[in-house]
Parts: sequence; structure tokens; C-alpha cells
Amino acid sequence: MPKSNTLVALLATGVLLTGSSAAVGGTATAASAHADMGGVPSREAIRPASPDPAVSRNKNTSRNRQRQHKGQSQKVLRVVNLNESVSGTQNRSSRQSSEDVHGRQRVDYRKGESAAAANGCTDPDVRVMTQNMYVGSDFQAIFSAKTPAEFVAAVTLTYQNILASDPNERAAAVAREVARDKPDLVGLQEADILRTGSPPATNVKSDQLNALLAALNRLGQHYEAVAIVPELDAEAPSTLGFDVRISERSVILARVDALRRVKLSNLQVQTYAIQQVLQSPVGSIASRAGWASVDATVCSRTFRFVTTHLEPTPPFTIQRAQAQELVASAANTKLPVVFAGDFNTTADDPQNPTFPTYQFLLNSGFADAWSKEHPSEPGATCCQAPDLRNPVSTLRLRIDLVLLRGDFDVKDIHLVGEEESDRTPSGLWPSDHAGVVAKLKLPGKTST
Repeated sequence: MPKSNTLVALLATGVLLTGSSAAVGGTATAASAHADMGGVPSREAIRPASPDPAVSRNKNTSRNRQRQHKGQSQKVLRVVNLNESVSGTQNRSSRQSSEDVHGRQRVDYRKGESAAAANGCTDPDVRVMTQNMYVGSDFQAIFSAKTPAEFVAAVTLTYQNILASDPNERAAAVAREVARDKPDLVGLQEADILRTGSPPATNVKSDQLNALLAALNRLGQHYEAVAIVPELDAEAPSTLGFDVRISERSVILARVDALRRVKLSNLQVQTYAIQQVLQSPVGSIASRAGWASVDATVCSRTFRFVTTHLEPTPPFTIQRAQAQELVASAANTKLPVVFAGDFNTTADDPQNPTFPTYQFLLNSGFADAWSKEHPSEPGATCCQAPDLRNPVSTLRLRIDLVLLRGDFDVKDIHLVGEEESDRTPSGLWPSDHAGVVAKLKLPGKTST
């Protein structure tokens, strides 16, 4: 569903309506928070950067941010740190030289095929998936608020809408999709946590990542979160006597099986240097977006898997700058590369203002896996109604992509979660996005 408002607007609106100081510096306008998306659904919010020392690459910068934020009022809406691990999985250091992400001594499988041949590895195919899980609200009530009382009431309504979207039931539906296709690697976007309580709120009402992993375990399919990109972590008061806090994350999941057919190494998690900034009368509010990658080896063939969630709002020069940084950083390797994520760029509409981002990625040497396999099919992935109860699918844009650089053979690529039969027992779509699953033959020689 096209949505012109974002969580950064939520923060700006809360500050404007209450007159409190933001947990950031600078100035803003509510009008810019309601900028038109040019047809791209923008539930994927402008995300104010959380001052997270664990993610910062400069300790002095972290201390300066802490001093800058000290003493600033956070009575109405807070941006809080996202330092916790999820499902016991910590974000590892950006580069690991001697161990894979499972803590074992890493082997350089790129040096010949003897190890693969010794193990009888003859299947160089890999399955990858991308899925935006959707928080469960479009935040429209918050963006429509005109007074402090309306704002607080809107926070309550938004919280209730998220609960009504039943994140746990939807996570179980996504788990069924994963279990059917058994992807080796999964890129998730908006794998969010909803909390309530006194600031900082810690009472977890839903955790889509934990719910997904638990549902997969019940289905006998075991995955682990090997990379987590912390995004917006914002909190606001409600009329219910407690704060409501939403923590957004992008995640890489890896399939865990007895043989560990896919070996992982060189985990990287980075935040984009260029972020969207919303100017308001009370301060500038910076977004947070980034990418995660891991090098994966199958049958002695190694490639890099990357997931990201690009900026969805105007000016789209920022989205394109993030795409340029993605190519220059995550794709800075001689390995074949797979990008799988929510790119917020329409791959099916050259007239859309986001299309130049898609064209840039193609011009950078990436091929669109969907277009290679289904050149005449739309493959729309976005978006269902905000409450996910529309009886007929309203997917109309293709913004969730699997992009390839290297001599990959696309053996299959298809959507998941787009059929009426994929809906939950209570009639909800699993997400407002369809997922995309691709089966790829990796570049290289076949082991015998």
C-alpha cells in the first residue's frame, strides 16, 4: 500500500505536538514528513539513527554522542539504544579472519575442489530468500494527529493495530513459506520488536524474529540469525498508562542442518554513511539503514550474500547514494555476489522516480534474477492493505529483489505469501510484502 509517512515522521510529529526536545540536534518540518513517495510504499520508515555504541566504529564518536544527548528531554518520544542480541545471536565483528560465524576454524574452500570432492559434494545449488515481515501498521493515525492529545491517542491506536495484525500468527505463516522452500540463506527486513512499559520499555509484546525461529523449530526446520542490522528504536507514551516502543531490524538467517552444507565466514554489518535527514523546528532527525553480508561456501564455491533495506522516501538521491555505497562496500569483492532485500526501487516502472536506483544496480554489473527467469511476468511484491485483511491481493509493485553479479544460473525464482491460501487461519496476509525465493546454481566447476 502506498504510504507517504514514516517512523521518522512519527518522531518529528511527537516532538512538534508536545514541544519537547528530540534526542537529536537540528531543525524540521512536518510537511517534509508527508512527502510523496512517487508511488513507492513507504512503510519502510525514515529511521532516526539510534545512538548505539555497539554499532559505532569510533568510541570517541560514541562518547561525543552520549554527551550531546545528555540532559535532553525525552518525555514524549525517545530514540533508545538497540544493544541486545536476538535469540542469543550477537552481531559479530565486521571481519573474521580465522573463524567462520559458527566459531569453528575457517577453511579456505576456494583453494580447489578437493574438500568438496572428498565429501561427495555434487550439488552446487543454493536457495536464497528475501522477506519483509511488516510491523503491522501504516502509522496513519499518528501522522494525522494535530494535537498532543490526538498524538498520544494515535500511539494507542497504532499499538492496538499492531497487536490486531497478530505478528506471531503471521510469523508462523512466514515460517511455513520458509519450511516449504528450505532456503539456505534468508534476508529479512522489519523483523521488529514491540515493547511496552516505563522508559525504556522492556516488556516484549511481540518479537517477529523470535516468533519466526520458534515456528520454524516446531516445523522441524532450524535456522539461526547470523547477522542483525539495528535500525530505528523509538518509544512514545500512550493513553494506556505505558510507553510503546518499536525496534526495527534487518536480519540474515542461515539454515542449520546436520551436515552444515553451507559454510559461512566473513560476517559484515555496516550502517550507510549517507542517511535521510528530516529537518524540523526542533531538530534534525537522521535515518538509519545499512546492510549485512556473509560469505557462503557450497561445494567449494564461495559467494557473498547481502541483505539491505534502502531508504524509501524523497529525495531519492539519498536512496541512490545508499545503493552506490552498497555496491562500493558490500560488493567490494572478487567473489560472486547475491543481493537479496527490499530495495524500495520499482523494477517494473521506468517512469517511477525510484527507477534510476534500479538502473544503477543493473549498470553496476548486477542482473535481476526475476527478469532472467520471468521476463514477461510482473512479479509484484508490494503491497497489501495496512490491516492485511483485504480479501483480494493488492500487490502491484516489484521492489523486493534478488540481484546477481557473477555467472549464476537461475534455476527457479518464485514469490511466496502472495496466494490466498498463504493467509493465516484468521484471514491475515503473512505480510504486506510477498517474499521472493530463488534457486541458483553457483558459478564454477562441478565437483565429482
